[in-house]
Amino acid sequence: MNLAKEISFLLYKHNCVILPGFGAFLINEKPAERSAVAQYATPKQEVINFNRQITNNDGLVANHLSVRLQCSYEDGLKAVENYISELWVDLENKRNVEIAEVGTFYYTQESKLVFVPHFLVNFSRESYGLPKLRLKELSAKPTSITPLIAQKPVGIEPTQTNKVLAPEEVNDTQETKTVSSANRRRARQQATEAKKLAKQAKVTSQSPKKISNLTIINSLGSLFLLGIVAALLNFEMNLATSAALDSQVASLLDAPYLSLDSFETNPAVVTEEVNTTPMATIERHDSYRIYAQVESAQAAEQLKSELDAMYSDVSLETNEDGTSNVFVISFDSAELAKEYRSLLQNKMNHKLVIEQK
Repeated sequence: MNLAKEISFLLYKHNCVILPGFGAFLINEKPAERSAVAQYATPKQEVINFNRQITNNDGLVANHLSVRLQCSYEDGLKAVENYISELWVDLENKRNVEIAEVGTFYYTQESKLVFVPHFLVNFSRESYGLPKLRLKELSAKPTSITPLIAQKPVGIEPTQTNKVLAPEEVNDTQETKTVSSANRRRARQQATEAKKLAKQAKVTSQSPKKISNLTIINSLGSLFLLGIVAALLNFEMNLATSAALDSQVASLLDAPYLSLDSFETNPAVVTEEVNTTPMATIERHDSYRIYAQVESAQAAEQLKSELDAMYSDVSLETNEDGTSNVFVISFDSAELAKEYRSLLQNKMNHKLVIEQK
């Protein structure tokens, strides 16, 4: 049973989750940060650490499993023990194991357990889901101040007392007032239309700039997505290569020691004629080939027959001085070839050399 989700769920609620006999996951608080140089800000986080010294059983995981699976506490504890045993088997075979949404364990050659947490996972419930923010500098723009135009207060025209207007004068004043109000109304309409035309001209002048900005943003977003896809493909290829190398190293660690004493010789099978013609080898461009130097052709044949079960490209080459070289494996990288030779040398009594071809 895989308990990765259960461990991740418990870490959101508790500061310490113990796997009995294996170690404890601890939660540490990390305050919010702001970097003016890098121009980014991160929210409050709770990151995870692993302590190999805390192995006592506090019953947290087993009790949680008993409630979730509706079983007894003993069955939950047994499920935890089975999960821990599976972790050790994977570590001894593959040298690494990942716990989803928690981190990855690595088992070194010195039998040390190294834990690398997933830094993108934030276990803080207060800032859950808050991303890393980019900071931008804001520049203050001067605001245009429209001058206030003093208007003449509208007052009441003084009237002359004891003055009686004739009917014709009254009609003339009414007509002049009607004409003046119509002129003012017409002037207001013209001013409103002029403002509308000015706004439309401003919008049409700014629309090409907005369209060009949107085009630039879309192109940058497309390039960013292509970069992410390329990075993911490269990451998957690196994972596949590392997994293949881990499986080869694990199979090598499980293989027994190879020596001349472990082979049984049959004198009736050995003949005087020895085929000194080297076998055809596969040529590889810029490859680093590992050879085992053997003193006699008979021992070389026996070593080749033993290595055929583990390696597919094993071949035999005979030198002019009577010694023989047994080709074991080749690598494209010199560092990988050296590391593999050091591991293989501990399992073999013959001297191993690396030749670049």
